[in-house]
Formats: sequence, structure tokens, C-alpha cells
Amino acid sequence: MDTFPKCSVCQQQFTLKSPVPYLLPCLHAVCETCVTSAAGGVISCSTCQRKVYLTDTSLQKDAVRQKEIFHLTVKHHPTELLCTNEDDGNQAVCWCQECEEFLCEYCQNMHSRIKLTRNHVLQNFCDMEPTVSKIPTFCGIHKYHPLYLFDKSCKKLICAKCRFDVHADHEVVELDVAADTVAKKLDQHRNELSTLQARQQSHMQSIRQGTESTDRTHNTLKETIGHTFQSLRSQLDKREKELLIDLESQTKETKATLHAQLTTSEEEWKTCTGVLDYIAIVLLYASKSDLVELESYVGYITRTYLETAAPQTHVVPTAVFNTNSLSTLKSNISVFGAILPRAVDEESVKDKDTQTDDDLMADLEMKHKMDLTQLKTKIGSDEKHIESLKTLTDKLNAEMESLKSRIKEKETTEKIASKTMDVLLGVARECGVHLLKSDVADRSMVLKCIHLKYDKDRVNLDKVHINTEGDLVNRKLDTRPAGKGRLKEYHGTCSTAPLPQAGCPQYWEMVSRVSLDKPLPGNRLNLEVGVCREEQSDVCHCINGQPSSCCMQVAHCTTHGGICIKTWKEGRYVQHLPETLPNTAGASHTLHYGVVYDDARKKIVFIDVKENKVMSTLDNVDSSQPLWPMFGVYNPDDVTVSMTLVLGSDINMTEEKKAMIVKALS
Repeated sequence: MDTFPKCSVCQQQFTLKSPVPYLLPCLHAVCETCVTSAAGGVISCSTCQRKVYLTDTSLQKDAVRQKEIFHLTVKHHPTELLCTNEDDGNQAVCWCQECEEFLCEYCQNMHSRIKLTRNHVLQNFCDMEPTVSKIPTFCGIHKYHPLYLFDKSCKKLICAKCRFDVHADHEVVELDVAADTVAKKLDQHRNELSTLQARQQSHMQSIRQGTESTDRTHNTLKETIGHTFQSLRSQLDKREKELLIDLESQTKETKATLHAQLTTSEEEWKTCTGVLDYIAIVLLYASKSDLVELESYVGYITRTYLETAAPQTHVVPTAVFNTNSLSTLKSNISVFGAILPRAVDEESVKDKDTQTDDDLMADLEMKHKMDLTQLKTKIGSDEKHIESLKTLTDKLNAEMESLKSRIKEKETTEKIASKTMDVLLGVARECGVHLLKSDVADRSMVLKCIHLKYDKDRVNLDKVHINTEGDLVNRKLDTRPAGKGRLKEYHGTCSTAPLPQAGCPQYWEMVSRVSLDKPLPGNRLNLEVGVCREEQSDVCHCINGQPSSCCMQVAHCTTHGGICIKTWKEGRYVQHLPETLPNTAGASHTLHYGVVYDDARKKIVFIDVKENKVMSTLDNVDSSQPLWPMFGVYNPDDVTVSMTLVLGSDINMTEEKKAMIVKALS
């Protein structure tokens, strides 16, 4: 059975009915009771012995462990779960993720019959698996607006309305993008910690092997010492005892050092394992908002552990038993002393003793002479080795100077080449030029990602405005009066210049963020992109009815009931893509469209960049006169629209996108 998480302070297991868990900076959990009753505002984690001062740290609820406890309870204690729909005390048999309620058999049947809930997915306890909830969290300030954006400056989730209020000038990304970034960081942390853990495992294994090697060496040396002194027991008892004591002391010291290192490595390994386990739980149970909120905690603890020097494989030096001059010692012992007859006088004994001392001194002198001769020979050899090393060093220094000179010359050449390449790449980026077919050196196969800009001097300020970030927004701006030359009928603006007669395909992109405040009524527009002649740009609120225009519109469709994409050419309806977006209050979408204009082939192509597909291709486009790119955003009472132009150098021109454009133009 999987282990239920425990409080790191009181060691009580968490349950669905127990106080909720809070997350400590060390990634361990503490129950709400221990948080509220912490003496002096200090919590001491019994797992890693870290102290947390609540006056300096704000703890958040551990949503990941709450979901883990929920799934463990469903898996191991389903009989404890009661129906929460009618609260009638019946045994629950399934879970509705949309309603977030436990249901008994009766409520399960009713749930499947009611029209409002019949499409809900009910999960039986025996089949439940950890899943990430896709139910959006709604803004606490703007009701019914989902939190689908992440403000990097404020480090918080916001809705579409927040985006244009207090967060208008902040760096904002979609929740999906932020969550994917955090998931990649967590995966990187997991890989780095796994590598560290593998090193720790290898280090512990080497220490264990060192301990075993020390034991084997100890046994071998003990046996050797025993055999050696067995023949000399009567003469060398004292020396044997001294050596055995020295061996035991050295072995004990070595093993104590190895044991301390092993204990430290095991603690670090356990700590690393705990972090890895929590990352695994996060990746299994955490929602995207949980991932964003947990990134700082997990990143901090990972960096703390990674800053610790990685352990290396421990090599224990092998001890040996020195038996030099053993044969000489045995020979001396065998002839040392004698049994003398009583007739020998004391002087003779003394002379004999003196003679034995002289022999010993002679032996020592001979040994010292031999050692001195060996030392002189070694010194002579070392001097020759030093001379050869000096010669080699001089040679290496000369080669190093030559190599440095060559490297310097190469770096100079590379700098010149790099500057030249930077200039060429800068020109290419500025122009945004791409070759559609690498094997065709034809101007018609050169695609220019042009640098379109909104014409701020012609924008219709009675209907729309351009915000500080350069986005076209479907709200009027009261602080800036309209001047001469501004559009008065068209709900938007045009580019600062018409499309050039380039003789090759030209390409630009728009990213539009659309948030429905309420369902759109019949045939209401969201946005429009297209081209027309200058004299037709301000005839009406949109250009779809003009004789020389081509455009694509995102609008409500009374036929299908949803929001559809419609394509127009020269005032005539051409194509209809049904129910592209749901017409639901609170729904938010990011639309990414691209437009290809080819004056040589007389074609215009509209592309859905997110879906990576061509939506419509218009042939026989009248390019006899200059065409102006147009951008319209509509209906501020029903929908919030923000349109961003993607500059030529920022367009991600993939090979797949090139192939799609080539196919559409052929």
C-alpha cells in the first residue's frame, strides 16, 4: 500500500478530513495545526532538521499533496468516502471532476440523466488515475473570467480584463507557455538531481567496497603477522603485540572515517531522493497553476543541493606488512647467544658480549653504506631526469609560443569573418528573407517577411486605439482627439505604406487575443485582416464589400451558432470555415494568422499558424494598383480584442511552413 504523507512536525498521517498540509521551503509538508500552534513562530522540520521562521516566510497550501491524499484515499480507503451531492450518507462509488463531487449509485444514475450533467465524465474509484484538471480557475476580481495568463512581473495569474487594467504594461504570457516552461525546468532539475544521486550512489558503493577491502586486508595481514611471529614467538612476543595494536588502531581509524563518509553520503542521498520524489509527485498531480507557483521552491532547493561539491569515487589506500630483512633477522636470532660451560670466566663472557655488539654495529654500518650508495645513485638518476625535463619544458614552451601566435592569427581572421557574417546576417534578419525551395534559384521562390507597422496617424480613435505595447485594441481612447487624415468609418487602421510590387511572395503575421464577455449576437464581427486600395480603406466599418478588396473575418455565424471564419474577395463571399471558436461567455482564445501576398502569381493566402494549415487561397487578385494591409477589431460591448503585428525578423519561418506556402502558391 502506498504510504500516506505525514506531517514533518507531529508525524501524523494526512487524510481527507485532517488539517490541510502546507508546503515548507524544504519541500516537506506540515499540517495546519502545527502551523497555527508553532511556538515562537518557528517550525522545525524533523525530516531534514531545518527551521522555518513564519515571520519571514509565508507558507502556501500544498495543493499537490492534497491531490495525492485524495487519490490515495480513493485507492486504499474508498469505504470512507460518502456521497457529497445530496449529503445523504450513502457510500460514494465515483467522482465527477467537473462538479468536484463524490456520487453514490443513485446520484450517479441521476447525473447521467440530467441534460446539464449527462456529458460529464464520471470516474469509478477502481479506474481512477491521477489526471491534471482542465477546469479553469476564475478571476477573483472579474467574475466568470478565467485565469489563463501569467504576469511575469507580478508573479501571478490574471484574466483578460486584468491584462488591460493594472497589468497593461507588464510582461504577460499564456498560462500554457508559463506552465510548459516550469515543467521543462522541473524536468531539468530532475535530470540534474538524478545525475547527482547516481554519483552519490557510486560514492557510497566505493566506500562500502573500501570497507570490505579494509576488512580483507586486515584479515590477510593478521594471518601474515601470525605466521611470521609463530616462528619467533619466544623472542618477539612484545613486537608482535605492538604491531597488532598498531594494526587495530589504524583499521579502526580507517573504518571510522569511511563510516562517517558513508553516513554523510547516505543522508545526502536520502535528501536528494526526497526532492526527486516530490518532483515526481508534482509532475504527476500538479495543475499548471501549481507548477508556476512551485517553481521557485523546487528551483531553490535544487540549486542548494547542486552547489554542494559532487562526491568522487573514494579510493582507500591498501596497507601492507613490511618484512624487510626478515631472513637476516632469523639468521641473527638463530646464532644469537650461546650456552656456555661453567668453566668460562666472566671476562670471557663480557668479551663475547662486546664482540656481539661490534658485529651489530658493523652490520648497521654496512646497511647505512648500502643505503647511501643507493641514495647517491637515485640522486644521479633524478638529476638526469630533471635535465631531460628542462629540455622538454623548453621545447614545450617554444611550441606553446608558436601555437599562441597561430591561435592569435586565427582569432584575428575569425573576428574579421565574424564581423562580415554579422553584417550579412543582420541584413538578412532586417529583410526577413527566406528561400522557399533551396534547390531553386528563382526570385519567385524568395519569401520576404515584411516589416509592417500600424499607421498611428490614421487609426480611428473613435472606435479603437493602439496601447503602449503597440497592440491594436477595440476600445476608444478619450485622451487623444482625432486629427486630420484619421480614418472615420473603418474600425481599425492600416499599414504605414502599401505593399510593394516585389515580384515575389510577401508575408506577415498577426497574433490576436480574444476574450468573450458575453455571447456574440447575430453576425457580429470579432476581427478582420486583409488588403484593399487606399480609396476604399475608409468607406465602411469593414472592407469585405469593396470591389478590389480581399479579407478574412472572424465573426458570429447565425447558421452554425458559433464563431466562424469567412473569406471575401472583391465584395463576394468565397469560403466559410464553420464553428472555429465556441460562442461562450468567458471563453478566451489566442488566434495566430499569417497572410501571403504574391503580386507575380496574383494570389493571397490566409494561414492559421497555430493549426499549421491553409484556411483559404484567393486567385486572380487585382494587383494593378497598390494594395494596403488593413486591420480591424470590433464590438467592445461583447468582446475584448487585442491584435499584435509580428515583425518580419520575429516570424518563426519553419520548413513545414515554407512547404505549406509553396503548396498553396503552386
